[in-house]
Amino acid sequence: MKKIIFLLSFFLVVCFTAIAQVTTVPGFPRADSKVKIIYDATKGTTGLQGVNQVYIHIGAVTSGPTSTTWSIVPTQWGVDDPKAKMKKVEGQDNLWEYELTPNEFFNPPAGQTIFRLGMVFRNVDGTREGKTDTNQDFFINLSQGFQVFFQSPSNNTTLLELGESQEIRIVSSEPSDLSLSVNGTVVASAGNVEALPYTFTATNEGDFSLQAIAKSGEEESTAEITISVVGPSPQEALPVGAKKGINYISDSEVILVLEAPRKKNAFVIGDFNDWEIRSEFQMKQTPDKELFWYHLKELNPGQEYIFQYLIDGSLRIGDPYADKTSDPFHDNEIIQQNRYPGLKPYPQGKTEFQATFLQTAQQPYEWKHLNYNKPAPEELVVYELLVRDFDDRRTFKAVTERLDYLKELGINAIELMPVKEFEGNISWGYNPSFFFAVDKFYGPKNHLKELIDEAHKRDMVIILDMVLNHAFGQSPFVRLYNDGDFGAPTEDNPWLNRVAKHPFNVGYDFNHESPYTKAFVDSVNNYWLTEYKVDGFRFDLSKGFTQVNSGDNVGLWSQRDESRIVIWKNIYDQIKKNHPDAYVILEHFADNSEERELADYGMMFWGNLNFDFREMAKGGSRNFDWGYYQTRGWSKNNLVSYMESHDEERTMWESLTWGQTSPLNIRNLKNAVNRNQLMAAFFFAIPGPKMLWQFEEFGYDLELNNDRLGIKPTRWNYLDNPDRLRLWRLYKAMIHLKKEHNAFNKPENAILNLSQNLKSIRLVDGDFQVLLFGNFGLTDINNANLNFPNPGKWYNYFTGEEIEVTGNSKSFRLRANEFFLFTNKPLEKPTGEILMEDLITSIGPEEINPSAFKIYPVPASNYIWISLPSEYNEFNYRVMDVTGKVLIESVYTGQDNILQVDVKDFKAGLYIFEIFDNRQVVRKRFLKQ
Repeated sequence: MKKIIFLLSFFLVVCFTAIAQVTTVPGFPRADSKVKIIYDATKGTTGLQGVNQVYIHIGAVTSGPTSTTWSIVPTQWGVDDPKAKMKKVEGQDNLWEYELTPNEFFNPPAGQTIFRLGMVFRNVDGTREGKTDTNQDFFINLSQGFQVFFQSPSNNTTLLELGESQEIRIVSSEPSDLSLSVNGTVVASAGNVEALPYTFTATNEGDFSLQAIAKSGEEESTAEITISVVGPSPQEALPVGAKKGINYISDSEVILVLEAPRKKNAFVIGDFNDWEIRSEFQMKQTPDKELFWYHLKELNPGQEYIFQYLIDGSLRIGDPYADKTSDPFHDNEIIQQNRYPGLKPYPQGKTEFQATFLQTAQQPYEWKHLNYNKPAPEELVVYELLVRDFDDRRTFKAVTERLDYLKELGINAIELMPVKEFEGNISWGYNPSFFFAVDKFYGPKNHLKELIDEAHKRDMVIILDMVLNHAFGQSPFVRLYNDGDFGAPTEDNPWLNRVAKHPFNVGYDFNHESPYTKAFVDSVNNYWLTEYKVDGFRFDLSKGFTQVNSGDNVGLWSQRDESRIVIWKNIYDQIKKNHPDAYVILEHFADNSEERELADYGMMFWGNLNFDFREMAKGGSRNFDWGYYQTRGWSKNNLVSYMESHDEERTMWESLTWGQTSPLNIRNLKNAVNRNQLMAAFFFAIPGPKMLWQFEEFGYDLELNNDRLGIKPTRWNYLDNPDRLRLWRLYKAMIHLKKEHNAFNKPENAILNLSQNLKSIRLVDGDFQVLLFGNFGLTDINNANLNFPNPGKWYNYFTGEEIEVTGNSKSFRLRANEFFLFTNKPLEKPTGEILMEDLITSIGPEEINPSAFKIYPVPASNYIWISLPSEYNEFNYRVMDVTGKVLIESVYTGQDNILQVDVKDFKAGLYIFEIFDNRQVVRKRFLKQ
């Protein structure tokens, strides 16, 4: 007799059998036989409920029995494809069927096996879909010959408490003689059938082996599962000092504590018991039925163990407080790319879903730089950074190696976009699943600690982007009380709302009024501040921390919310209790009265100026004084303003893509750099904390929304471009001013005049004053009358030029995009070329008769003489060096049209003589020997 043994794999779980959204006839179809697929549009994602015609989008999976890759797809998406039309089941509005023979329909190449069918359902144009309740594709496994398997339960190990029952259903790939035995005793049988049902009742404790047998002629196939029956959870108080999560007691023992209110029982399964459900690993339950705990002993010191909790016999989760996860879907990529040296692979075939690690006798990270300077809130220059895209290696180590670059730029704070364990490997990180674990794609946790330590060495603080508005479906906080494997939270979930209370929510919304969530949030915040010594947080989507239901009404959501104010004050107080100097920054964007109250309480806020600066990047002029805290009526300088963030389009992209082309072409790179320099100078001159988004400093210009969440190239080579390097130097120079002079942080007075094309900012700090003037128009201002608070000497920071102001104003010519930054005290001039293009190369064709405008002798020695056209009898003139520094400036009112200028003190080199009046500007070069 030919005998086929079939052991049920965890991955041979047919989606339709679990949720009955898709069923098949026969129940276990074959590739060479006809199969009818029946789809219920009222289950799972219900986007197709009530449509007139449903289409199937179907593909063959040929790479393996557990693969999810469709390799042959004969149907077309989004068109009226006759091959994809389903037939409505007679008398059923939302039940649809489709019939095919897989081998004939897909016609695979000779020798290629179809292991599974993948499918999604749609309307005619593909704008509406039907998927599983976790928004995944459906898969139907095909029998590879004569087989039998357990359709229910779908796991090979099931746990029941005494008195419970379990519906058993076995199916075969063709009509056969089926029988079911329990511990060797046949309990059900039938001849010439495809399915056999049975109800197992748990009357005694112990492990029960269930075997399905199918016989057809000379063929036989078997499948086996185990049902474990246990008594009620033993009741015992939690050991003194034990906290939720993994408690390391010694080098060989831990106490595991799981918060799972109202659950009946829990078991610990893992490497230490070969993933078997054993009575001796049943967790004890506290008398209030809030916690389960287990004292795990006889562990090997320093050895890593992967483990899970098995809840109520069917739910497998990792420890929500663990600091390292094991993922069945994504860890192989990390191992193959050697992103995490020595990473232990997921225990495939022994369990399913995400698991977690424990390890006794770990070597603690030795912190080296515990004494460092922390900037005051108003002094912060924050660099928002995505580890994934900051360096092509996409690791913590790679960021650490570039810290000196950030230090040279002047950055004193790094905001790391989320690094907690998130779903998948390629992500921005706003889809968190395990809130105490470092995402392994970036490297081990000690690599993150090293990054933080090395930043502190350079007096740079680390601010984590903290995501506590929501969790995603793999999180144990979701899966403990939810629909299906990764579905929405149920109403009894202690931490999460079933339906989000506000717009723009992603994942599943935390209920921040729940005492469970409050305790969880406080523990997360304290953990990262303590264990990783981070210096503070930027809280993502902080306006979502409310139970006031605004639905999709953004305006209602943004109104002042008293309950939200209370929530945030409580969170802030808990942070400050143990970490009084921690930075707390909110991405809030709520009513100003709410933000003002919380800012005056001590919290900081993101100040989004992106819209205004993007408009100006294209050539417009906007008043952006909302970027100053006093404009908002706040008493504390806690507004972290920014021109760009990860959520916002790049200003340089706007300049080069949509910039005005007349009368000045901003799409030209030199002009785009000049424009962005002008904006940056004014941005940094507004007193208060600042933030820039990575690579903003050299004009990163790849469109955000061409692939919003996708990997972006680094383009470090931009620093080899002289114009982009000018922009980088401008950022460095302005950050240096902010670092060295309190006027840019917390001045005694700041006057912002930003409503016109000619904008100005005046900063006063004691006897130190700063004046910034800039032309945001696209035409030159030939006689700009700039106001000075007092006469005397003023100094151009970028050129080192000293000017004398005789009254309260002085006339200047400002080209389009040009700006002057004057101080009443001389400062060290920034190094390198920064300002507009070299004046020598910028001189255009001379607009007057060249024979009438001459400079001689050439080269000059002590004097030059300038021969002028007769119509120039009164004009301004000046002599500049090639950097634009003005060396001589005066007014000519002569009669003989010959001007003598003393240049004997000039160094040898090239200079520019310029005359200008209300009509035009004319320049000539001359050489001094």
